[in-house]
Amino acid sequence: MALSGPIELVLRLGAVPRSGAIVLVEQAVDTYLAGYAHPEERAIALDILLRDLARLRIHEPDLDGFVGEVEHYIDLLHRDLARQAA
Repeated sequence: MALSGPIELVLRLGAVPRSGAIVLVEQAVDTYLAGYAHPEERAIALDILLRDLARLRIHEPDLDGFVGEVEHYIDLLHRDLARQAA
């Protein structure tokens, strides 16, 4: 399974908890989203990340807490996109 940069980072950093890991993943998600110019494309990209995180959660249940933090950040980004669209 080919993983996007943010998902690979979650897999690497989530395995060994360390200070600042979530910030690095948030930056990776932001960089990933910067590749999409339109809000609709960004929303789809966020949905894809959420899907990939759900798959990762199945294959790596020990990462559940860290994955939850990343999902929370993605949810905030989704809400920001919805506010901008309104």
